[in-house]
Amino acid sequence: MLTKYLPLLLFACNSATAQQVVEIRSYTLQPGTRDAFHQLVIDKSLPMLQRWHIPVLGYGPSLQEDSSYYLVRTYPSLATRQQTEDAFYGSAEWKEGPRESIVSKIRYYTTVILPADSLQHWLDRLAPLTSRQTDSLALSNLNHQFIGNFVRQDTINHPTIIDPDFVCIESDGSIVPRATYMKDWAGAYARSGYTSFSYTDESIRIFGTTALVRSKTVYTKTINGTTIKGNSIYTDTYHKRDGKWYCVQAQITPVR
Repeated sequence: MLTKYLPLLLFACNSATAQQVVEIRSYTLQPGTRDAFHQLVIDKSLPMLQRWHIPVLGYGPSLQEDSSYYLVRTYPSLATRQQTEDAFYGSAEWKEGPRESIVSKIRYYTTVILPADSLQHWLDRLAPLTSRQTDSLALSNLNHQFIGNFVRQDTINHPTIIDPDFVCIESDGSIVPRATYMKDWAGAYARSGYTSFSYTDESIRIFGTTALVRSKTVYTKTINGTTIKGNSIYTDTYHKRDGKWYCVQAQITPVR
């Protein structure tokens, strides 16, 4: 379980000051709301936290049950955390913005606050990651970044994970070269009519310097005034070059 948090723990430890703290917030959500909650975090919470200069080390569905979720943030000190969160949660941007849609999906939450440098003691007790585990974590992070880039229509960071020889096989069987794919990327999410988009059931298979990353999308879209909920299965092929993974092919299969 702790290996899921390893990248963010390493970041916190390597950048820790004497007073820096890490806040781990664990949510228990209303039944059946986690996908929508996750999408709200991506679309609303993260951009707002970024505007308020609150570093987020990690977030996402927890492994133990389908109503659990976590958010990990860091602050320069315990006092700064209190001041920052009082201002953030007391702001009009929060109260008049995403507050109601987010809070309504939370049954309750607990908060644990730790000195950032104490996390090093946890890491010392973990067995060293094998190269396969390290690659699996890197690919999982890339999968998360890929979907986040799509939802945010991010044309700055997305090209950095896409191989020069990349192709996309669309759900209708058409093969789209990289240049066309990247040109369409900027407005693809908006044009599709999505109102929410997330993924689940991640599977990662590694074969040397080649890897297959498969997940199921969970989406809601509006077409001609009609709300449609659906799924697709995507398989992304990655190749490792000079120590870094790049996506060389994406294939989308609709779920009928």
